[in-house]
Amino acid sequence: MAYWRARLQQGADLPLYVALPDKASVGGLSARQMKSVGNMVRAQLLSWQALLELRVRRLVMDSSLSDDDRLVLLRLNKWHAWWKPAFQLPWKVSEDGVLVPCGMKVKSKVMLDVQPRLLKLARRLVKQAMKTDKFPDMVHVDTLVLDSIIAKPERPETADSPRISWWVKTSTLTKGKPVEIGLLANTYFERAYEDTVARGGGMCGVVQLHRDKGTQNFTMNLVLDIPDAAPRTEGRTVGLDFGMADALLASSDGQLFGAKALRQLRALDEKLADHDRWLAQRGLKRKGDREHERLNRRIRDTVKNEVGRIINRLALTHGPEQVRTLVVERLDFRGGGMSRRMNRLITRTGRAVLKRKLESIQESAGIQVEQVPAQYTSQECSGCGYTSKRNRPSRARYACRFCGKTMHADINAARVIQSRRSWQQPDNMGPKARTNTRQLLDQRFQHRWNRPMEGAVPDVTGAPGAHRTATANGETDGTSKYHALVQN
Repeated sequence: MAYWRARLQQGADLPLYVALPDKASVGGLSARQMKSVGNMVRAQLLSWQALLELRVRRLVMDSSLSDDDRLVLLRLNKWHAWWKPAFQLPWKVSEDGVLVPCGMKVKSKVMLDVQPRLLKLARRLVKQAMKTDKFPDMVHVDTLVLDSIIAKPERPETADSPRISWWVKTSTLTKGKPVEIGLLANTYFERAYEDTVARGGGMCGVVQLHRDKGTQNFTMNLVLDIPDAAPRTEGRTVGLDFGMADALLASSDGQLFGAKALRQLRALDEKLADHDRWLAQRGLKRKGDREHERLNRRIRDTVKNEVGRIINRLALTHGPEQVRTLVVERLDFRGGGMSRRMNRLITRTGRAVLKRKLESIQESAGIQVEQVPAQYTSQECSGCGYTSKRNRPSRARYACRFCGKTMHADINAARVIQSRRSWQQPDNMGPKARTNTRQLLDQRFQHRWNRPMEGAVPDVTGAPGAHRTATANGETDGTSKYHALVQN
């Protein structure tokens, strides 16, 4: 891995086949086994590059660079050309005589050199990204993916061993003497395998070998090649809010999911915080502490299981209640809006858990997933669009000060999320996210009710602060402004 790290940082491309220099081998492995090892190393490097691409993209989008510089840096990032000493990008001339990006297959393309200052900036950005997404270290890998070159699953030819449902023929260091490893029957896997075959899929060409952390116990798992389900054309559109007021998730149709799991998460979070304080008082590090790792693992497992259960429940609904589209927030936790404890809890549970589940549900069930801006979803009214932090007098209660609508705060947020699928703001991440969302909310409110929301009361979205009070605007005289407008 050190060899390929040096090669990549010298500007080399990742080849289709990763090998050691001068075709060297390790530990007496055959050429076929070395090829399998090379495939595993390449998969690790590709995964690492994908993480870096996402990290660098976020850094670019959050920056104050010009639009032209952003465009070039984003294209360099897509090509993974972070360490290139020189690089050319394809462009084409539009009908207006302006250079616009294009692909390599465009015949009329023009190849232009990237400015050295942008290449240098790309190296600085990826260096910053690597502080979080570090270069992979195969020494700490506990799961190996064995391809069909060295491990091939087969069905038993006879029923002599009813407990064995599959045999995995695995090559060894002794040439011509493979071993067969029997896998115990698993009812759930057999049902999944039959369903996969019925949908036109089958067994994937790899086998996973996993070592339990800190032990010499190994587990071998088969992998299915499941065809993607066709996108659903009928069904409801449901908004989901990761609100965590009284439940883990809330839906726009008024359901609260995971209330018991949320109570368990809060209790685990308190235990973890107490234990971390205990470690800090004694000058001990959290890394490597068994109790700290155990509690973190329980939090991750609880969220993973509960989110999976909730999304599966929505996906398995058929008939009139079938779900076609799920609308979720594009979360950016740096913007604030939550308590420090809640931020810590959500971060520890892993925001990627929900993202991964939503991606898998698109493939397995054909449900479409759309993301919308997350800013002010807890303050905006799902009925009239009025946005104020005073609309939420408590963590779980929502009461609009304009139209008088009251409901559970998380359900209101889920309905706001559902309504936002009809609009997208141009820059909904980074330092301008709240400003852009606020301006768009003000424009929509003014267009709908023919009166400005900005500055109406001091705490309204975008209010400068020195404006009329809520009482002066008739918010507490027994008649809501919404009803007054409708009557007029």
